[in-house]
Amino acid sequence: MNTKPLTPVLWFCFLFLFSSSSVVFADDFKDALDAFDREDYEALYKLTLPLAEKGNAKAQYMLGGMYSEGLGGVQDYKEAVRWYRLAAEQGDAKAQHQLGVVYHFGRGVPQDNKEAVKWSKIAAEQGLAEAQYNLGLMYYHGEGIPQDYVLAYMWWNLSGSQGQQSARENRDILEEEMTQQQVAKAQEMAKHWKPKK
Repeated sequence: MNTKPLTPVLWFCFLFLFSSSSVVFADDFKDALDAFDREDYEALYKLTLPLAEKGNAKAQYMLGGMYSEGLGGVQDYKEAVRWYRLAAEQGDAKAQHQLGVVYHFGRGVPQDNKEAVKWSKIAAEQGLAEAQYNLGLMYYHGEGIPQDYVLAYMWWNLSGSQGQQSARENRDILEEEMTQQQVAKAQEMAKHWKPKK
């Protein structure tokens, strides 16, 4: 059994998965929560896999995280991508964000900044702060998308308003490189931005 320490990302995945689930899977989730608390990742895997195979997007996302971190078995980025994609195609913003990350770094897939932007943007447009932050970075550096300081500022402003300190810091640094008109435009865009659900 792999006994890696639990990463904050996986902890967040787990809480997200089991906090808003239907009553139908309540016993499975309680058992999974117990396994998670014991750091029994093999049991957690065995309890999560059937839910994921039945099409539960949250379980698919969780399984992707387990494969990415190597918990409950062997670390397998390609398998992580498979599960993330299944969840992402059902609209799971966190899975979409993770697909953006794996494409950006080339983990389990060929490195592809255009795909990274595609998935990050889909998640960012749903209001996921982490994806908004990453999309801001992509616009700032022109990675997979034309460089655009106004959009970088807007995405960092949105992410920062949700508590992402690094987004606020980047936004403030970027402001020094922008004209007053660009800053005003970015602020106006952020003010009128609405998430797509």
